[in-house]
Amino acid sequence: MKRISVCLFVPLLVISLLPCKNTEASNDLITTSCEKTMHKELCTASLRSDKDSSGSDLQGLGKISLKITLANANEIHGYISELLKKDGKPFLQQCLKDCSKNLQDAILEIKDSIAAIDSRSYSDVNTWVSAAMSYEESCEDGFKEKPGFKSPLTQMNAKFSQLCSISLTISNLLAGKA
Repeated sequence: MKRISVCLFVPLLVISLLPCKNTEASNDLITTSCEKTMHKELCTASLRSDKDSSGSDLQGLGKISLKITLANANEIHGYISELLKKDGKPFLQQCLKDCSKNLQDAILEIKDSIAAIDSRSYSDVNTWVSAAMSYEESCEDGFKEKPGFKSPLTQMNAKFSQLCSISLTISNLLAGKA
């Protein structure tokens, strides 16, 4: 009986230790990749929060980064939809509609970027993620057209822009440009 237990225990112990090394290597890759971004803490926290980052290579982290950025864009779009349902000032409503349209375009750009990263078309990723960032900058600029008016989306848009920046950095690392 003891012999069977030992025979089962040793292989199970060895197998259980293998993923730990892979996770450590992935965490090191997250750390080294995020150190090259302008938003190190957000990069590290967001990549580590995704269960698929454990064991991912840089290509996988790039795709995860884009998916996180896409999820954030969808969250903002949902928030804009809620704000549009409320009675509001005409200027606010128009700005929100413009932001919603911009964000729909940004979402399409990020979806295209996910497909492009799979095909290793990093210049396309950079073009489309940069375009997505500019859509959100335009959103914020719209609110500034009327003095004294404040965007209800500033913090959300800032995070989106930071996530886009992280995705761009990882794409540049993949392309060998960073």
